[in-house]
Order: sequence, then structure tokens, then C-alpha cells
Amino acid sequence: MSEMFPARTIAVEVIACTDETRMWEFNHWYDKVHVPELRNIPGILSVSRYRDMVPDFGELAASFMAPAGQPVRHLTVYRINWPDPWGLLQKVKEDDAKRAREGKMVDCLKSHELSVWDFVAYRSSVQPPQRPETKLPDGMPEAMLMVYTVTQPGKELDHDDWWLNTHAHDLLETPGLVQCSRFRNLNPKPAENEATRLNLYEIDSDDPVAVCKRIFSDDRTVRRPSGRMTPSTFSHQAESYARGLYQHWDLM
Repeated sequence: MSEMFPARTIAVEVIACTDETRMWEFNHWYDKVHVPELRNIPGILSVSRYRDMVPDFGELAASFMAPAGQPVRHLTVYRINWPDPWGLLQKVKEDDAKRAREGKMVDCLKSHELSVWDFVAYRSSVQPPQRPETKLPDGMPEAMLMVYTVTQPGKELDHDDWWLNTHAHDLLETPGLVQCSRFRNLNPKPAENEATRLNLYEIDSDDPVAVCKRIFSDDRTVRRPSGRMTPSTFSHQAESYARGLYQHWDLM
């Protein structure tokens, strides 16, 4: 299990390199120049990167795969300690836009979305580990499945209770899934169908794709038929480009 979660507040940015022939240049600039810039901002405790594992989930979970033909997705995950986390990350966006105008950003970087989240709840597995626990230098998970949902107004507490006491409990019986964390969206003016909850599932396994396929399959064939999936009056799937399975990126 990671040392960094549960975290009080996090931000998640989905980025991509728009020119595959410049991928080394993109990653080198991001790791050597931009990450140190971000880490020097007061209120940002840590900055970690992840890369889309580009799994083939087929019909099991097509929505967790990036659209065909699009550049590989990368995540930047921020841990934040600041009185106004949402305002802090809006300032980061403004500063990045200014750098871009001044030619100080690599010009093949595309930012798809940036969201800010506050901690709600978490659960850890009590199952025996599949292998010796992975300990990364930055304390982050080896692999993460990102799930975004929209909770119906007035049903937030009901949905949080179901997630913590039913769904997370069930999912953590999956070998290789070691911890689940839940966050609420801090956007004061969310768009229609914007996610209100982020569920972050930590995976420590030789085959994270197989772990996810087991989760998706059991949702369909075990949990839904037995009535242990979320009631439709609680939530539905959100629109988010970040939904997917990501593996930790070791900075250059």
C-alpha cells in the first residue's frame, strides 16, 4: 500500500504529448524542468507522474480506454496542503498559460483536464499480498485505477456510505487490489455531468490489467446480480478523460 494515500487533498491533471516523435523531449522537459517548478510552489507537497497502461478491456470496460488514435495519456498527481486548493491549482493553470505564451513550455504538451479533490474515505485490504509489497521512492502506488462518478444531489452521504461499507469492502477481496480511496470534487461550479466523486484504486500486482478485468467481470456477474452494486438513484458514470488504468512513471 502507498504511503501517500489517503491524502487530504489531491489534484489530477491529464496530459499528453501531441507528437510521438518528440516523446523523449516531452518527458525530459516535464521531468527535469516542469516538475521541479511545480514542487517549488507553496502548498504543493509532492508531484508524481503516471502513464496510461493502454489496456485492452474490450467490452468489459471500453469506457476506461482512451479513444482510438489519441496520444497516450499521462497523469500528474499533486498532493496539496493549502487553505484554498481549488484557487491554488487555478493559479498553476494561469502560470502555465503564461509560460506557454513566453515560449517556456514544450509546445507538444496538451492538458486535457485538471481537477481538484478532497478526501472522503478509504479502506485497505486485509487479504494476504500477492507478492512482497512495492515501496516506491515517492511513496506512491505502483498502479492506479481511476473511477469517476456523478452522485445525485441529496444522495451524497448515502452513496459514500454504500461505497465505503459495501463496494470498497467487496472490491478489496480481489487479489492484487490493496487500497481504495474516495474524494469529492472541489470545483465550486461543476459542469453538467462533471464527476462529483473520484475513486482511486491502488493495485500491487505483476498484472494490473488482469486485476482490473477481474473487478469488471465480478461487477457484472457477481455483484450486480446479487444486488451489491450502487442503486441507480445514487449515481451514474461521469464524463472524464482521466478514467483508466495507470502505471507509475519513474522520473528521469
